[in-house]
Amino acid sequence: MGMLYRRKKRDPVTGLLVEQGPWWIKYYRDGRPYFEGTGTEDKTEARRKLKNREGQVASGLHHGPQTERTRFEDLVADIRQDYTLNERKSVRRLNDFITHLSVHFKQLRASAITTDHIKKYVATRREDGAANGTINRELACLKRMFKLAHQSTPPKVARIPHIPMLEEHNVRSGFFSHEEYLTVRAVLPDYAQVAVSIAYYTGLRIGEVLGLKWSQLDLGEGKLSLTPLQTKTETPRVVYLPPDLYRILLEAKRRHEASYPASPWVCQRYGKPLLEIKRCWKRACTRMGLEGRLVHDFRRTAVRNMTRAGIPEKVAMAISGHKTRSVFDRYNIVNETDLKEAAKALAAYYNQEKVTLSVTLAELGREQNKSLTREPVETSARYMEPAIRIERTTCGLRIVSRAASILKIQHLAMQTTAKDCKPSAIPQPAATKTLRIQTRRYHLQR
Repeated sequence: MGMLYRRKKRDPVTGLLVEQGPWWIKYYRDGRPYFEGTGTEDKTEARRKLKNREGQVASGLHHGPQTERTRFEDLVADIRQDYTLNERKSVRRLNDFITHLSVHFKQLRASAITTDHIKKYVATRREDGAANGTINRELACLKRMFKLAHQSTPPKVARIPHIPMLEEHNVRSGFFSHEEYLTVRAVLPDYAQVAVSIAYYTGLRIGEVLGLKWSQLDLGEGKLSLTPLQTKTETPRVVYLPPDLYRILLEAKRRHEASYPASPWVCQRYGKPLLEIKRCWKRACTRMGLEGRLVHDFRRTAVRNMTRAGIPEKVAMAISGHKTRSVFDRYNIVNETDLKEAAKALAAYYNQEKVTLSVTLAELGREQNKSLTREPVETSARYMEPAIRIERTTCGLRIVSRAASILKIQHLAMQTTAKDCKPSAIPQPAATKTLRIQTRRYHLQR
């Protein structure tokens, strides 16, 4: 059972202990006492908070008062520790995310960060000109902070707020033709040409290319190997070199041994590892009229070329390092040349269908002409089936059917009479003629 109490202070006049200030509550969970201030001097309101805490303890939803004291800075400390322990490579991007998030959520309690606060942050970032993809990466960082705090023991947050993500419509779809690759490569400096060639032929990420060492290349077998620490997906890969790339790396190896034999890096400048090629790449693309192209476009180009070459998709994904089919399909870009080839193939199919259809119709017409025979209408009546009582007959057919029935009944009656009477009593042809006339009159009356 919990209890309510107020802290006592000694009265400076009387020297007695007097209850003063707001009410405090005391309750137990797993035999451990918890003390929590209510922040109110209303005893009824304090009792309501005590009952609320006891209900949370009974239902297993109580996480302790420390969840109310967790602030945004505590969440930041947890995610930094997670990146350090797992030796993640994107620490620089994490610092950028935290810088933008801290402007809006600094000094806030974690329990006070609600969906409304997050939507206000999104609106502010949109006003600053940030793209939807950038905002989504920052929101993903915030979601990771809450998840780490909720998974800790004891939990540092009682709940994870709903964080709505934005739709992204800026998916890149650039690629290089072989002529464009040769053009850009020709104007790049020598130290960047090797990196660009490897990226174009193998589809490796530029970070994987710049981290290659000569010990990872086996020029005897014509292959290169990537360690798990070098790949984004932390999966080792082996890539066999195409003949053109093999010749480029063979020449680069000869120059390397002649100039900087002690340097272990494949992509190097004056013997030191090459960290980035953004500046020289931008200048080369601007010079050749290819502004806006990225080095990462070579990765999409390699995926597309492997697919067009007939390499199985599973093998192509193993070479490029894609784990999911959706990303691989997004990289497998269709250009205008592919669309033109598809239109030509479709036109050829239609032309083939037209020829086949015309020949088939002609042959069918000749066969039908041979099988057709002329036959008088009168003789074709034998192929007609007699009427049955499935469908309702027309008026004319009904009259003829009634007349036929009357004639049949009268004929049976005459046969019965002929058996009972003498031969002289059998109706003569004149009587038969009279019967037909009566039947015709009956039809006219009907």
